[in-house]
This record gives sequence, C-alpha cells and structure tokens, in this order.
Amino acid sequence: MDALLQQVVIDEAVDAARRERFPGGAALEFADLEDAGREQALDGLREAEPVSWVPALGGWLVTGYAPAREVLGPKTGLTVEAHENLVRASLGHMMLTSDAGDHTRQRTPFERPFRMREVDGLFGDAIQAELDALMDAMTGAGGCELGGALAAPFAVRMTGRVLGLSLDDVARIDGFYEAFAEGMVYDGNPERQRRADAARDQLNAILGSEFARCRRARDASITSEVVNDAGTGLGDDEIASQLRVIMFGGIETIQSGIMNTVLLLLRDPAQLDAVRADHDLLGGAIEESLRLIPPVSFIERWTPGDTVIGGVEIGTGEFIGVSVLSANRDPAVFDQPLHFDIRRQNARRHLSFSFGEHFCLGAHLARLELRAALERLIDLPGLRLVSVEEPAGFAFRRPPTLHLAWQS
Repeated sequence: MDALLQQVVIDEAVDAARRERFPGGAALEFADLEDAGREQALDGLREAEPVSWVPALGGWLVTGYAPAREVLGPKTGLTVEAHENLVRASLGHMMLTSDAGDHTRQRTPFERPFRMREVDGLFGDAIQAELDALMDAMTGAGGCELGGALAAPFAVRMTGRVLGLSLDDVARIDGFYEAFAEGMVYDGNPERQRRADAARDQLNAILGSEFARCRRARDASITSEVVNDAGTGLGDDEIASQLRVIMFGGIETIQSGIMNTVLLLLRDPAQLDAVRADHDLLGGAIEESLRLIPPVSFIERWTPGDTVIGGVEIGTGEFIGVSVLSANRDPAVFDQPLHFDIRRQNARRHLSFSFGEHFCLGAHLARLELRAALERLIDLPGLRLVSVEEPAGFAFRRPPTLHLAWQS
C-alpha cells in the first residue's frame, strides 16, 4: 500500500479568494450540515454553487447530483486513501478506505453472501425469526420508542446473524457505532476521535474472541469462513476492520432506514393507506425514504492531482465532501424533490448506497431487511406518531427518538 495522501493546508490568501468567489459556501455554517431543519441552506447552496468552497468544512462541498456522481465515479481518479480520512481513523484500513486493487483484495472474500441471488435464501428465515421475537415482545404494549424497541435490536441482531457473530449486548454494540459515527464528523473536535478509539478497542476485543471461537469450532458463517481461509491473504487485524465497516452498514443503515421510512409514512396518511392496501408499494416507499433522508448523508474524497469537478478547478491534495442529502434533493434529477412520493419512478437513482467502486456491499440485504420490518410495522392497528426528534446528523441521519402508539 502506498503512503497515504496528506491533505494540503490552504493559506489565508487562497482561502480569502475562494470565500469571495464562493460566497454561499463561505456563509454556510457547520450546523447546516448536521442539524435538523437546516436542509434548506444546502438546497440554496446547490442552486447557486453546486461545487463550493466551504471554510466551515475545511474543504470543498458538492451539493449537486451530477457533480456528486462525478466525484464518486471511477473516471475522476479521486481517492479515499488520505491521512485525514475520519472514516479510516474511526474504523481502520479496510475496503471503504482503500482504492483499486487493495479495495478489491479486502472486499472480495466477503462478497458472495451479499449478492442479490443469495441474500433471501441465506437470511430470509433469520430475518423473520428476529422480527417474530421483537414484534411479540412489543405489540401488546400499545406503544414504543421505535429505535430502542425494534430498529436498533433488529439491526444489531441481524448483523450478528449475517456475520456469525455473538452480538448479544445490543445497547453496547449500538453505543460503539454511535461513537464511530461521531468520530466521522469533520468539525475538528478531537474528543470525538478519542471516543471512537475507545469504542474500536472494545469492539476489537469482542471480535478477537469471536475469531478464536470460529477457529475452535468452524461453522458456515461469513466470519468463520474468512478467518479459516488462509487464501484470502487477510490477517486478523484486516478481517476485524472489514467486519467493523460491514457491521456499520448493517446497523446504521437498517436502524435509520426503518425509523426514517416509518416517520415519512406516518406523516402522509394517504400514502400510508396505499402501502397498507398494497405491500408491493413498499419497495418504492423504501427507496423514496432512502432518497429523502439518506442514512449515509456525507461521503468524502481527496484529490491525488489537480482536477475539475462540475467546472470548478481543484488542486492536488484537497478535501472534497459530497452532501448525499443535498444531491438526493436535486430538482434537475428528482421532480418536486422535497415531496415524499412512494410512486416516484426514479427514486432508486439516489446516492444513499454511494456510487461506483464503493457502492454498498450490503444494499440487497438492506432492502430485504427494511421491507420485512416495515411490512410488520405498518400493519399495526391504529399506528400513529406520538412524538419525534427530527432527523439529524452529519454523516448519518435519522431521528434520535421516534415514539409510536397503536391499538394493543
């Protein structure tokens, strides 16, 4: 592996010139990227400066759909292999923070079970079993906080089942991933990284025990197959890093996707009624939810050489962030983009599973899990929204809490 790219430091004169050229980006506050209710600031920036210099971020921000796909696609030659990559700092050297051959080497041993033709047969029964247990425990109560009662435990337990890991302490595992998510916020706060480091050390200890168990008693799980296959060329540290990021996708995307979709449906009774009457519409509801409130709302890249993105010249060693949240709301691609439309024909063009080389490994499984969970939830009699903290988050976006009630 080559040395990591070092992000350049922009001097005051260059920064001042860029602020003058990109006044919209210069005016953007970090809270506009993170807080609930401030999405309109990104919409305004996209209309005026779809590729902009944003001092609050310490780099460039792409808010338009076309330049976002350009950044994520293979032709621009941008890289994730940068010293300043906070995903790498939180989760380690792994498939999501590696390019080209190194990326392929790390990803290939894990790909087969996540293929579309595999996931239902491998995991369909497990998904239903987990939902049976969780729904049985909560339906008689007449109400719940959805994240704690179903979304988080379902996401964590299914991730454990998929990977063959014993993830019994849901709150502890979920807490690790909250710390990792905080570590990926580019606001310069070192305390976030300290918490992520502590979470990684604790999770590594769990994974080390799991590897030892898999070697003592080999089984058919993904983890057991990889740790017992010397042909992968992956050492334990690398296997642990791949599992950390796969777990992240399995936990964060599913938890967020369930909560975001339920919220959007409950706020639109006509579309909720339509989905209840025809569960075939759920697929469209899920894609539209992923578009409008993307669980992964920010993606980063760096420039190994001078490049042009969306007509803007960007120098070597610079940081480029993609606002998935904004790109998914681009009216040049999505008609009436702020409207939640379960019948939107092009909803799957969203960038919420990324694009290009780093397209989400578990996208097919995520869709299967989300559909199964939502089929159960929307059929709860008299389901209604009690209260919600609005969806927020810099890199990962969902309601912190979502309280529901139904007829028990």
